[in-house]
Amino acid sequence: MSLFVTMSCLRYHIRYLFVSVILLCLGGVFTLQAQAGELRRPVQGIRNLGMGNTGIGLSFDENALFYNPAGLVGVDKILVGFPFLLEVSEDSISIAKDLYDLSKQSGSTKTADVVELLMGKRVHFRHLIDLNVIMPLGLEQQFGDLMTFGAAGGYETQFDLGVRNPVSIEIDFGFRHDRFSNLGFAMPVARGRWLVGAGVETVERCDIPLTKATIGKILSNTDLSSSTGGCELTNLKRAQTFNFGFQRRLETASAMKMIWGMSAYNVGGLKFKRSDNETNPSDQNLELSTGLSWQPHWGPVRMLYAIDLRDLTMKHADDTYCQSNKGTDCIWKRLHIGTEFGFFPIDSGASTFAVRAGFNQGYFTYGFEFNPFIFFRFLNIQAAVYKTETGDKIGDRPDKRKVLQINFGF
Repeated sequence: MSLFVTMSCLRYHIRYLFVSVILLCLGGVFTLQAQAGELRRPVQGIRNLGMGNTGIGLSFDENALFYNPAGLVGVDKILVGFPFLLEVSEDSISIAKDLYDLSKQSGSTKTADVVELLMGKRVHFRHLIDLNVIMPLGLEQQFGDLMTFGAAGGYETQFDLGVRNPVSIEIDFGFRHDRFSNLGFAMPVARGRWLVGAGVETVERCDIPLTKATIGKILSNTDLSSSTGGCELTNLKRAQTFNFGFQRRLETASAMKMIWGMSAYNVGGLKFKRSDNETNPSDQNLELSTGLSWQPHWGPVRMLYAIDLRDLTMKHADDTYCQSNKGTDCIWKRLHIGTEFGFFPIDSGASTFAVRAGFNQGYFTYGFEFNPFIFFRFLNIQAAVYKTETGDKIGDRPDKRKVLQINFGF
């Protein structure tokens, strides 16, 4: 059987199972039950993910715009990047392989076979493309030191789908598409002991929150047009917010280059302009985070260690469970620990080769970076593997994901 015929058979059965879900994502159905789960945040950097998703006290590159704008001060030269990021769950890879093998063995597949393969698994996809520029400027006369400006803009899409409960099949799904821009600046004060930064972030979003429904409920709903909270890619909802942060260079640990930082994101709330009968995209609350990093050097090796505690008030819009149950599990969901060993550093945020590891919400993460041009960033290749919690509590529904990013820039 040709590859074309095989893929046509697979497409038919997958479409039968998911057609209603796709319609719901595009039209929205208000009778479905929203659920708590993954703490989704825009533009999670691949370097950070490999290091347990830390970044509040260590972001010395373009990722500072989305973790702590004060970190822009640490950028030591002009950076221009055009990254392409692709992220999939480990289940997505195994499902694609199993479906292909099944079609080759039997010559055809049944929808029941497809459901069996998907049962208990989670399909996750995230794609990010953006353009970012970080520019340190020597403004000693006006400000007494160096000021750094940063800008990033692009598109990010995330899709999640899970199938569970073989007795009464349940589907969990979510979809989000963002068009974003982020402008920020940072500068040192008090002779460089304090670094302060601020930014303005604009998001245009189409969103279906993480939702649970049974096959019966989906197929019995015939009134898609009367739904609320729809997701129309041609009608994105706009919101704007402000981000602030600081980092403190600790003099008592100057040899270790230790830095303590805090950030405040969505100051004033990220409030989307919706019609009176719409509930999505949901507004995002103020998020306060703190982190500590230290960066000792040993010859050509740059070592980096970091620990973060994010969303200190536990009011993340995606986590309704922890909004009312502030226990140990909720603290673990916000704890991030990471390390990086970079060999032959190129600049403040890149090395010729680097290996990373950490713990994201208690789950092990790892990654690497490679710059084949050795002394500059023309081509930057990074990969990371991490787990994130998609359920209420740690251990409920961990999802393992693999990320690859290719960045062209200088």
